[in-house]
Amino acid sequence: MHPSASFVVALLGFGLLAPAQDRMPVQPAQQLVADVIYNELNDRGCDSLWQYGVLRVSGSQNVDREQVETSDGPIFRLVKDHGNSLDAGQRRREELRLEELVEKPGAMAHIQQEHLKDEARMRRAIELLPRAFLFEYTGPSEGVQVRLSFRPNPAFTPASYEARILHALGGTLVVNQRLKRLIEIDGHLIERVDFGYGLLGHVEKGGTFEIRREQVSETHWKTNLVEVHIQGKVLLFKNVTKDQRESRSDFRPVPQDISLAEAKVLLDQAVGTREEALLGSGRP
Repeated sequence: MHPSASFVVALLGFGLLAPAQDRMPVQPAQQLVADVIYNELNDRGCDSLWQYGVLRVSGSQNVDREQVETSDGPIFRLVKDHGNSLDAGQRRREELRLEELVEKPGAMAHIQQEHLKDEARMRRAIELLPRAFLFEYTGPSEGVQVRLSFRPNPAFTPASYEARILHALGGTLVVNQRLKRLIEIDGHLIERVDFGYGLLGHVEKGGTFEIRREQVSETHWKTNLVEVHIQGKVLLFKNVTKDQRESRSDFRPVPQDISLAEAKVLLDQAVGTREEALLGSGRP
């Protein structure tokens, strides 16, 4: 982390007399967020691959799957559909799909392309946070955690559709102020966003999103929840209408040089272990 001269700002007078857990943070809120975002971006640039369980609800989709990250993109195996274990036909289709991804040259290209697009979109959004919003502490810290509110910075001029939607948000952040890492962000659209005076579309006021992060190793953090409920119609930005929730759990590191075939073996083993546990419990 780059040094920050502002970190030497003095404690508030009442904070000096209060118990340690009740003292207000000493670093200006705007600088703390800038430091947190610096660390988040640096972490995203580091090589780190993981295996985890995923529960995803999006539109008519409601699935439970096991996923492994690889240098070719993430690969997953479906475990349940709408809470039900897969039947013989579904398991066979999953096996054929995975065999094709592993064995057919170029089969992962589209998945990798979409993954990289998502990563680039997320990086652009994270980079904008310190400039697009004004941050304030909402109260004393709770141990290493501190909560901040954010609102649009009137001095910021968004240069893209994505940035305009982002800039219309308000909400709160929770950060680990010792490690300077993001724990949680909750936001809501505080105003309707029109494009081309409404002729090119809009995004409705009141939409919400939530992101939660957890520490999975001494140096790495992963997103364990993304929940988005945003409604609108934008002709040139197809991904704006969302209603989805994806939670991730049981993070385990995998080798940096893991192949698709090796990732499939891990998926098979994990799904087999889950099925054995369900049989032992008597649940479907």
